[in-house]
Amino acid sequence: MRLKSVFISNYKNLKNFTLPFDGESFIDVFVGKNGTGKSNLFEALIEIFRHLAEFDRRKADLGFSYRLFYEIAGVETTIEWSWGEIDDISLRDKPKDRGLSINGRKRKTIGQTKVPDNVLIYYSGHNKTVAALVDQYEGNFRQRIKRADFDESRFFIGVGPEYKELLLAVLLIQPNDCKARQFICQKLGIANVAPEIRMVLKRPVYAADSRFDIELNDESDRYWKPQGITKTFLDRLHQCINTATESPLRSEGYFSSDERYILYFGIDKIQLEFTDFSPQELFRQLDNLKTLGMLSEITVSLQLEHGFDASVSHFSDGQFQSVYIYSIAELFKDRNCVVLLDEPDSFLHPEWQFDFLKQVFEITGVADKNCHVLMSSHSAATLCPIEDQQINLFKIENSAVSCQKRSKKDVIHELSDSFIQYTEDESRLLIDNVMRLSSRPILFVEGPSDVSILNTAYKKLYPDEEITILVQDAFDRGFIKVLFARNEVFSAYPDKQLFALFDFDDAYDDWRDLGGKHQVTDIGLGLARKLDGKNAYAFLLPIPDNQLREQVWDSQNPIEKIKPNPHFCIEHIFWGCQGMDDWFRPDPKTGMIKFKGDKHKVKFAKEVVPTLDAPCFEPFRPIFDFIKSKGAAAVALQIQQ
Repeated sequence: MRLKSVFISNYKNLKNFTLPFDGESFIDVFVGKNGTGKSNLFEALIEIFRHLAEFDRRKADLGFSYRLFYEIAGVETTIEWSWGEIDDISLRDKPKDRGLSINGRKRKTIGQTKVPDNVLIYYSGHNKTVAALVDQYEGNFRQRIKRADFDESRFFIGVGPEYKELLLAVLLIQPNDCKARQFICQKLGIANVAPEIRMVLKRPVYAADSRFDIELNDESDRYWKPQGITKTFLDRLHQCINTATESPLRSEGYFSSDERYILYFGIDKIQLEFTDFSPQELFRQLDNLKTLGMLSEITVSLQLEHGFDASVSHFSDGQFQSVYIYSIAELFKDRNCVVLLDEPDSFLHPEWQFDFLKQVFEITGVADKNCHVLMSSHSAATLCPIEDQQINLFKIENSAVSCQKRSKKDVIHELSDSFIQYTEDESRLLIDNVMRLSSRPILFVEGPSDVSILNTAYKKLYPDEEITILVQDAFDRGFIKVLFARNEVFSAYPDKQLFALFDFDDAYDDWRDLGGKHQVTDIGLGLARKLDGKNAYAFLLPIPDNQLREQVWDSQNPIEKIKPNPHFCIEHIFWGCQGMDDWFRPDPKTGMIKFKGDKHKVKFAKEVVPTLDAPCFEPFRPIFDFIKSKGAAAVALQIQQ
């Protein structure tokens, strides 16, 4: 399965948008700043494939035109849907009325035309529209499944963190020589798997009224009277139940008081009963139960390599997220699939981001022929292991969205506004090692130039002190926000004191979204908040009392004193210092003072900033003193205890 090209007439900011693919790559990665159209592309593709999946059944309509060109098993197909508004030059000779055509011929149905077997969607939670589109399809499918023919299966499969249990269980009940099982055990450090799998089944959504009540709990009404594929599968699964015959006793069977089953199934019995099922088919059947709302829990007891007993919940989202893509591709390797991964690396720290796509390239040769993976990302670290020809950069140029193949170096330059000077050796940020090895408070900043400036500032302001703060490059503001929004890092390092410093520009929204209680409310000292329930504080750059304050602050506004589109980056601290005139210029459109050296930020930080006198660095002193005071308070508390 390979997509060759897609044309989208008018979906959000994608207007007369054409995206070609090389037809060879197993994975294409889409990057770009917020608002450039990456997520809109994924949403539009979901709408297109939903239209194909439901067209014959519901004569589904779609509010835009598209042309989809793809190849499956050597057969090329072009499907076009005209909604009547096409203005694409290549289609101007075609009638502008609604209708479907396949390979240039008008059609009333999709019929036997080969289309992808499945569209698999991983969404991190950032894009609510993607989740809503998947939910809409699942709702329609849920209404049909209990009456479905045996061949009915879910076309869209949305996979997120809530699928940890199901994915892991399906793979771990495979025979020991299964490559996917071996991969999961190796990656997660699993030494042994218990011989039973535990499932909790609850009353499904279709069984809301009394017609589906369980009275006899036999073949006539067992499992709330399912039909079609659901009944066939549950009847076979029922033959695999283990019942405890020795102590200790356990709760099992049907519990009418809370309308649920607690059942234990022998893994050996499942393997014997379902010899005709591939791992993917077993996943599909269990996923159908999940879609119906019937499968409440599925767990397998484990023993880790160090001898600890564990279950699926033992693994963090970060640990398991790194094997999602392998699990999905391995399960569906025999089917022709489009896999959409919407920012799957969002909640991984940079070391895991760097390793994330390595999982992709460990997938079997079968999978990389049958699957075409499209992935969006904000992370420069994620890009490091992949080839240039697989990177697509979204940009807005002349009010139109464009998407072009770009080199890795150019993409990282674009993503980071030149903050990151890419080299293969320097691209890997080992944040986990930093957290583990440093005993100092850690101040995360948006890029390497910030690190250099703040280290220089500390030496200038406290010339007789060893620096007591570790200033850590976090690649960009997006990573800082994700890092501080998650609980995982704070659970892993509860005694670490973490701080973040955001520029007073577009990053203001990231700072505000983190929430927390105000600690510093004087803009000249650097606005600061303590995050709720975390040993962490988030700062905005302090704004000196000079002309530049007008670029961020509206003291007359009684509600929101922050101006729309504020603009103050760390280099602005030095505006007005002697010799700095050549580094700043007024913007001809907005009148704002902007730093002129965006392409030379690192050079400015390393070569120019150290030549400045100590008074130029005074705006940073309140932030350093605040961090040092928190460290002193922590030491005092330890002494008292």
